[in-house]
Amino acid sequence: MKILYFKNDTCSVCKAIFPKIGNIAKQYDVNLEVIDVVKNPEVAGQKLIFTVPTIVFLEKGIELKRFSRNFSILEVQDFIERYNKIMSK
Repeated sequence: MKILYFKNDTCSVCKAIFPKIGNIAKQYDVNLEVIDVVKNPEVAGQKLIFTVPTIVFLEKGIELKRFSRNFSILEVQDFIERYNKIMSK
């Protein structure tokens, strides 16, 4: 699994959530790629990112889940835990 974290340097929410997402990526051993939507608008456009912060979970290039703008860290952790349980069966 891979996490794409879409952000903007002027977004205060992005700055506040980023360390928490980094900790989750380390805790669950998930690859994390950070993409600035201002510096890489083509990537944001390809993934249809219209707001930040947005977190996209990918598995083999296929989108599994997306969290945008208003979400909690617990929702993100819950998704990873449920996904890991399903994949371990």
